[in-house]
Amino acid sequence: MQETQSCAYPAVGERLQALLGSPVETGNAIETLVNGQRIFPAMLRAIEEARHEICFETFIYWSGDIAGEFADALSAAAKRGVAVQVLLDWWGAQKMDDELIEQMRAAGARVRYFNPLRWWQLHRLNYRTHRKILVVDRQVAFTGGVGIAQVWCGDARAPDEWHDLHYRIAGPVVRCFQQAFQELWCEVLAEPALSAAAQAPAPPDAKRLVAAQVLTSSPRSGAERVYRVFRYAIEHARNRVQLVTAYFVPDREMIGIMLAALRRGVEFEVMVPGKHIDADVVRYSSRSSWGALLRAGVQIHVYDPTMLHAKVMVVDDDWVLIGSANFDNRSFSLNDEVLVNVFSEPFAAQHRELFAKDCERCHRLSYDEWRHRGLTCRIKEFFANRLRAHL
Repeated sequence: MQETQSCAYPAVGERLQALLGSPVETGNAIETLVNGQRIFPAMLRAIEEARHEICFETFIYWSGDIAGEFADALSAAAKRGVAVQVLLDWWGAQKMDDELIEQMRAAGARVRYFNPLRWWQLHRLNYRTHRKILVVDRQVAFTGGVGIAQVWCGDARAPDEWHDLHYRIAGPVVRCFQQAFQELWCEVLAEPALSAAAQAPAPPDAKRLVAAQVLTSSPRSGAERVYRVFRYAIEHARNRVQLVTAYFVPDREMIGIMLAALRRGVEFEVMVPGKHIDADVVRYSSRSSWGALLRAGVQIHVYDPTMLHAKVMVVDDDWVLIGSANFDNRSFSLNDEVLVNVFSEPFAAQHRELFAKDCERCHRLSYDEWRHRGLTCRIKEFFANRLRAHL
C-alpha cells in the first residue's frame, strides 16, 4: 500500500489555485536528480522506453557528445514508430549542429524552432522559450534547469561541469506538462492538436506521493504568473526562505518584499554563482543591488567550484518551487517558463539538505566584502545596470 503525502500547505494551495488558475494535484511522485551524471541517463532511459509519444522542449541544445546521444535516442524512437515532437528555442539552439536536426527529421521526428528570426517579427526577438520539458507517453515528465550541452555532463567536479537540478515526475501533473507543451507546439505550427492519442497518466509507483501545481508563463499571456508566485511565497513565508538561482536580479519591488520579510523575522538565504558564470553582465547587474539586502540580514552564499545553474526556492518547511525560472526580469516577463509548486515536508527537507551540502562549497559574502569590491567592479555594475530590464 502506498503512503500518500497529502498537501502540507492546504491553505496556500487553495489560495494559489484561486490566484493563478492552476489546480493543485495530489498523488505525484517527484524524483530529484542532481547534476548531469544522473539527469541525462534518466532522460535517455525514458526516451528509449517510449512506446507512443515523446514531447521535448528545450532552450539550450548545443553540439557535443551528449547532443549526439539525445539525437540518436530521439531518432531511434521515431524509427520504431513513436510520435516524436522536438521544440527548440531558435536562439538557444544556435550552437546546435544542423546535422543533428537533419538526422532527427530523416528518422521521422518533427523538429521545429520557437520564434526564429524573421524581419517582420524583430519586436519579438527578445521573447524566448526558456522551458525544459520532456514528456514521454504522457506517463512521465522531466523539468528543471538542464539543457542539452556538454557543460551539464559530469558531477560539478570542475569548472566545466555545471551544477544543476532536474526532476523526474509521475502522476496527475504530467498532463499539465503535456498540455503546456501542446499549447506552445500548436502556436508554433498553427495546428489544432498533436496527432498522438491521449494516454491517461498511470498511478506512480512510489512510497511517498506529493501535492503539486504546474504553472506556465508567457509574455503573450500570463507573463506575470512567475513573478506573482515568487512574490506570494516571500510575502507569506513564516520562518525562512532559501533561494538558489543562476541569475539573481531582483527589481526594487522584489527587494522591498524581501526586506519586509526580514523585518517580520523571516530568515532569508540566497545562493548564486561566483566567478564561474556564463553571463558576466548578469553578475555585475546583480551585485549592484546586494548592499541593502546584506545590510538587512540576507545571507548571500557564492558558489565557487563551477557554474551554479539550479533553480529552486524552499519556503518554510513544506513548500518548494522548482522549474526553469530564474529570479530575474527575463523569467518574470520575457521568457516562456514552467514552474512547479511542490507541497511536501519530506521534499522540502531534502532540498534543505542539498542547500546545506552546497553551502560547504560556497563562501558567504559579507557586507564589508561587498562594500570594498573596487572601482572596476562598480563601473561594470553601472553599465550592466543599463541592461537590467533585459536580464
